[in-house]
Amino acid sequence: MKTKSIRFKTTILYSCILGAILVVFSIYIFHSVRGILHKNADDELKLKAEQVVATVNAYAEISGGRLPPTSLMREFLSDNAVALPGKEAIDKLWNKHRWLLGAHKDIFLIADINGKALMQSDNMPLGAREQIEQRTLKRFKDIVFDDLRVDRAAFRGVNYPFTFASRKLLVLYLAVPMSSVNRVLSQLLVLIVIGIGAVVFLSLFIGSFLTRSILRPMTEVTLTANNITQKNLGIRIPEKDLDEEMLLLVDSFNQMIDRLERSFAHINEFSSHAAHELKTPLAIIKGELEFALSTDNSREEDRRVMAVALREVERLIRITKDLLLLAKFEYKLNIFKMERMDLTAFIEDIAQHSQLLAAEKSITLDTEIAGEPLWVEGDATHLRRLFFNLVHNAVKFTPCGGRITLSMRVAEHRALVAVKDTGEGIAPENQQKIFDKFYSVPRQEAREPGGNGLGLCMARSIARAHGGDISVESALGQGAVFTVSIPLI
Repeated sequence: MKTKSIRFKTTILYSCILGAILVVFSIYIFHSVRGILHKNADDELKLKAEQVVATVNAYAEISGGRLPPTSLMREFLSDNAVALPGKEAIDKLWNKHRWLLGAHKDIFLIADINGKALMQSDNMPLGAREQIEQRTLKRFKDIVFDDLRVDRAAFRGVNYPFTFASRKLLVLYLAVPMSSVNRVLSQLLVLIVIGIGAVVFLSLFIGSFLTRSILRPMTEVTLTANNITQKNLGIRIPEKDLDEEMLLLVDSFNQMIDRLERSFAHINEFSSHAAHELKTPLAIIKGELEFALSTDNSREEDRRVMAVALREVERLIRITKDLLLLAKFEYKLNIFKMERMDLTAFIEDIAQHSQLLAAEKSITLDTEIAGEPLWVEGDATHLRRLFFNLVHNAVKFTPCGGRITLSMRVAEHRALVAVKDTGEGIAPENQQKIFDKFYSVPRQEAREPGGNGLGLCMARSIARAHGGDISVESALGQGAVFTVSIPLI
């Protein structure tokens, strides 16, 4: 697995997040267990302190007040037998409690209110008495639990005030070793460290497997992309059993392939039509020149040949310019220089100049244009090309003495400019084809020579570049109406 791959980075990230969660959770567990163990130790410590105090006070009751507290406590802690009634029973009871409670390993010290130590256990470590005396002086009236460390040994102690023989206030400091508790905590810490390491190590393998499964569609996208050529653009990635994010990726990739396929189809169609349109004038030029070279022509015949050749060359130039301009309309929209313009005044100017075209065929040109300004964002140069193209087509397909109407109205915050003629009309099956490149209506519907088939295609491209569109309504023998819609501002 490569270190710069998404699979590697995702696996490491997954393992790091899991490890961080486990560390936080383990810290919580460790401190919770530690608190529970210390709470249990404190409960046992308090119980032992109560047992010690009860036993000490039992000696006071036996003595009946004949011995002072110091002497009683010495007798209580001494191994020498003293003739006190019930002492033997108290000793046995104390020793029994001492072993049951594990007090034989504990250390304790009894002090008076002045902090003077009266009695201490035989196993009191060196240096421990000074620490205990300092604590008993500061916390004489409260039951307080704390930690005591002597010679690297850890103890848990309790400061336990009590009344001895109902007349003297004393304090007991009892400490128990915490070796067993610390041993349990050490073992728990080792288990936590080993467990976290094992889980993180295992997560690396599981994470690698999961990321491989998750990224499998991405691998399929890569393989599909590598296998796509211009000959098999119909390949698509299946969209079944995919996660939502991968479904979006695959869907976007398939849409990209759709656009690529349409682009290639457009290029193939464009090339085919261009070759077809350019082939005719080239063939005419070639034939005329071959004829001129193969015969002894008069000067007039030579002029005729050159005139035909020149006319076809001009046609080639016109087709080439239209093809380049159409390509710019469709793929370089930045050629449009949009500005705020009054469409009413613009269409009135178009109508005025179109009168000359209509007059050549004795066609009446009417206008139905409202007087108020209609403001749009448009490129005046290319809009002029659009409307003159529609007017020119109307004049070309309208017989002499016919009528053309140029009108404008507003609907749904759009300006609708219509060019209506009284020509022969267009059959329904051809009404959408006329906007295709290089399409010309059949000869029975077009008495006049056709153009290069690019005019209406360019007109529609210009309209769409302005956020609008162009539509046609027509029937054979009833003329045609071309309507251009442009959004108002």
